[in-house]
Amino acid sequence: MIDQTDLAILKALSKDSRIKIKALSKEVALSEPSVKNRIEKMIDNGIITSFSIEIDYSKLGYTIPLFIQISDLTITNTHFLKIVEQLPEITSIASVTGEVNYILKAQVQSIKDTEDLLATLMQYGKVATSIVLEEKNNGTLIDKL
Repeated sequence: MIDQTDLAILKALSKDSRIKIKALSKEVALSEPSVKNRIEKMIDNGIITSFSIEIDYSKLGYTIPLFIQISDLTITNTHFLKIVEQLPEITSIASVTGEVNYILKAQVQSIKDTEDLLATLMQYGKVATSIVLEEKNNGTLIDKL
């Protein structure tokens, strides 16, 4: 289990995973070795699974974000996942309950790219697409704990 100090470390890391140990130790009022040990323990316990970055795909020319719902698959889930994992535009794959099998998140550069991606996916099931007009970050769960 984690305590309030671990929680403070997680909150700081969730805001900036590149924060220096020295700055983090000051923020949580703990010695540098203690902060390092706590981080290592949370890594060992699987609480911290990676340190990552967020990419602004629009700055790379991928200005159209999409949510794509896939239902009524005509192939096995395993086969579908192998195909979708090879599509570079797909940034996230979620297996969900209900009438929909999967919700995919994709980033494309143009409407033509959207049409091409959907044509590919339509071979394997029913497709419903939404173009994301605006997306806001509502913070992370760790910020609310």
